Amino acid sequence: MKLHTSRRHFVKRSAAFARRQDGNSLIETAFVLPVLLLLLAGAVDIGRAFRAAMIVNQAASTGAAYGIQNPSDTAGMQLAAKTDTSTLVTVVPAATYGCECPDGTSISCSPQASCPSSMNSVYYVEVDTTATYTPMLPWPGISSTIPLSAKVRLRASR
Repeated sequence: MKLHTSRRHFVKRSAAFARRQDGNSLIETAFVLPVLLLLLAGAVDIGRAFRAAMIVNQAASTGAAYGIQNPSDTAGMQLAAKTDTSTLVTVVPAATYGCECPDGTSISCSPQASCPSSMNSVYYVEVDTTATYTPMLPWPGISSTIPLSAKVRLRASR
């Protein structure tokens, strides 16, 4: 019989202890939730920044791909780069077309121009894209704007 009484006493004490602990989980959640939300916002912001960087890179690639087909149409390369972007970033493209020798020295693209020692000249297109990314939240130690840039240079046929 003594065991039964001891067990009942333990159940009463456990129930009283549980009643005193009811509000603790709410307080713990109130402390932890802002930290979790801040971590989530940081992850979303980093994801948006990487997406913006990929958009800038893809715009440069698209402009250069157009330039391979139409090497002297720099306005078309810029338009192709600009139309391949989304509303997340505003891309500013710059396109160039040129000729150079295989050793890297620049020459004019005229038919009379030639490289020394009978090397063939190489035609190229280059598209540079720049944009500025603005984070959603001001993070300590990080600038309020982040410059993004990409450069794609491809050989072109004439």
